[in-house]
Amino acid sequence: MRRFLLIAATLAIVLLYGLTVATGSNSNLADYFWWIIALCGLLMLVLATVLIRYVLLLMRDNSKGVFGSQIAQRLSGMFTLVAVLPGLFLFGVSAQFISGTINSWFGNDTQEALERSLNLSKSALNLAVDNAVSNATPIQIDLISASSLDNDLGEALASTTNANEFTQLALYNLSGARVEKSINPKNLNQPLLTEADQEILQQSGSVRRLDNIGNVLYAQGWLSIGSRKGQDYALFFRQPIPSNVAQDATLIEAARAKYAELSYTKQGLQTFFLVTLLVAALLAIFLALVMALYFARRFVEPVLSLAEGARAVAQGDFTQKRPVFRNDEFGRLTQLFNHMTEQLAIAKETDERNRLQQEAARHYLECVLESLTTGVITLDASGRLKTFNKAAERVLGIPLVPLWGSNWHDWHGRSPQQTLLAEVFAAIEATAAADKPVQVEYAAPDDARILLGKATILPEDNDNGVVMVIDDITVLMRAQKEAAWGEVAKRLAHEIRNPLTPIQLSAERLAWKLHDKLGEQDVQILIRSTDTIVKQVAALKEMVEAFRNYARAPSLNFEKHDLNLLVEEVLLLYEGSACTFSAKFSNMVLWIAADTTAMRQVLHNIFKNAAEAAEGDEVPSVTIETQADGSGQVILTVCNNGKGFSKEMLHNAFEPYVTDKPTGTGLGLPVVKKIIEEHGGRISLSNLSAGGACVKIALPQMVETYAKQ
Repeated sequence: MRRFLLIAATLAIVLLYGLTVATGSNSNLADYFWWIIALCGLLMLVLATVLIRYVLLLMRDNSKGVFGSQIAQRLSGMFTLVAVLPGLFLFGVSAQFISGTINSWFGNDTQEALERSLNLSKSALNLAVDNAVSNATPIQIDLISASSLDNDLGEALASTTNANEFTQLALYNLSGARVEKSINPKNLNQPLLTEADQEILQQSGSVRRLDNIGNVLYAQGWLSIGSRKGQDYALFFRQPIPSNVAQDATLIEAARAKYAELSYTKQGLQTFFLVTLLVAALLAIFLALVMALYFARRFVEPVLSLAEGARAVAQGDFTQKRPVFRNDEFGRLTQLFNHMTEQLAIAKETDERNRLQQEAARHYLECVLESLTTGVITLDASGRLKTFNKAAERVLGIPLVPLWGSNWHDWHGRSPQQTLLAEVFAAIEATAAADKPVQVEYAAPDDARILLGKATILPEDNDNGVVMVIDDITVLMRAQKEAAWGEVAKRLAHEIRNPLTPIQLSAERLAWKLHDKLGEQDVQILIRSTDTIVKQVAALKEMVEAFRNYARAPSLNFEKHDLNLLVEEVLLLYEGSACTFSAKFSNMVLWIAADTTAMRQVLHNIFKNAAEAAEGDEVPSVTIETQADGSGQVILTVCNNGKGFSKEMLHNAFEPYVTDKPTGTGLGLPVVKKIIEEHGGRISLSNLSAGGACVKIALPQMVETYAKQ
């Protein structure tokens, strides 16, 4: 029976919704209105049959004196009154409301308001036409003046100052019925002047009307110019009506038509609404009566004592014992209830004890994970992200909260950063079957990093998931490479620099000695060869000097400087370049401790590289921004709209002889990095999603302190 009531209630809701929708004239279900009425009637017939059956059963139990039948009868009567009386009351009120509302819709006030709105829209359109005529009058005067001075009317029309206020202007020859000059940027059609319009034009001097072209309302007409050389001329003008005026007029006309349509169907609309309301009320009443009789039979047992105990259990109190008054079914039910509360109390204590143990274990594990500097990530068997610590977010350089619960196999293609993260996870997960960790290159949003990771498969009681341990070894690897390159640079600079000067001097001496002893052709060959040797020696010296600068720690003289002023001074060198430099400086003074020469070298190198990278764009530009991040650091960001860094450059840009420029030495960025680190700062590279690259430099900020004397 319960299933039947559920199905009947569902059908009633669906039918009532369909009936409500079908009542509207514009609805797709309007044609099936009477079919829905028939289905509602069929459902009411079924409910009436079930209702009659329940009534007969209730009368039979009452006549037989079945225990609980009187209570069931009283409950049935009470539910019937509660269901029927409000339903009838609401039906009556709703019927009166619908009738009054529909009558108010079609009152004289509404019709009069619509007629006045229509007249008002016509007045607005006429006013717009008058305004168009007024705007065209100065052009008419100019043409009449040109005609009187025997000037060319076409040129006068083309040179008029307010022609841009019109969509179309034309010089119309009335005698020849042709257009001699037209200003028509939108290529609109040129209407012809009828004989009736020519008569009106001769009598009044103007013809005006409205025209709809492409759902755009235009004010157009002709203005008489007079005769010239035996030919009569007129000015044609076309100006769009303001969109708000045209839209209002269209809406008012549509509303008037809709009102006329609804007025014609007023009586039918009332009937449809009342029928819908009646069917809905009857269906609701029948369904309520059936449910009332059903629940009346279900809740006839006297459970007052047990209700009190159930209320205490619902509040979490399992200590109460209900007294046993009788040794019958109710007594046994009370005993079972008491036994249930005892078992619930024991279960609650056990559950609370287990919960506290699990909470303590979880808290302990969280404290251990959060105290680790190594990132720890756990995945389930399918690859969904389950847990992670803060160190994992710090190592990877991105927040992992938005990715929680997602499968890392689905990260490919969502975004460049998620794709890179998926590649890292794939490389680390592959180590689950190996004993050694893997070293992975990873491009974080702020910097390229080198990660060391190892994966371990969890036991079966943990769903065969995977735990990943990730550490950032970027600083260690770069320190090792820098130490090795520094040693190589020292040795190469020493071994190469010594023979360079003798080579240059020997070449110059040979050129001096043999200059007067050779023929002219041989002298030219000697001079070219000597110049080549000198230039190559100079290039080698420059490279050796760069090596020495990279290998040795620079001797810096730290002074107090404003970063904004340093950037402005260096930018003066690039004022005449083909690349556009734009700077956004911080509103506050950014004090830093810096060596003037070294910091100028850093800024010049960064700006020069940015300008060269921006040359690949049609409009090369470099943006520079300075700011304080609020954590005691000064941030300098230099971005270009040209090409970005390659994957190799992101990972190895600060290593010697790594460059993507054909003429670059590959020592500029390593020297810049060394200088920045000597200043206690940090430099990082990144690419922009829209194209281009950014260089970010973070330096310690000097804080002004004041002491009271």
